[in-house]
Amino acid sequence: CGIARPVVDGLRPEYQDRINFVILDFDDDDDHALATEMGIALHPAYGVIPPDSGPGEIGERFFGPRNNKGLRTILDAALERYAGAEPAS
Repeated sequence: CGIARPVVDGLRPEYQDRINFVILDFDDDDDHALATEMGIALHPAYGVIPPDSGPGEIGERFFGPRNNKGLRTILDAALERYAGAEPAS
């Protein structure tokens, strides 16, 4: 989504060493299949997958565009919730 991408791209450098970012393109068949597996049918959408979990094991989903503060709140809450866990590689 043209609204969400700049916000994600702006926060990625700050969080990328602690959070894995995956951006899906709904126009790509493989990405669309993964989004379906994740239970995401609308976009923009954000999903938090706990460490050592697969795409079908999303702990939380958030829908709709988020501004910098809104996305930062989601990311910080995920970091706090899974403190001490290593991000999946």
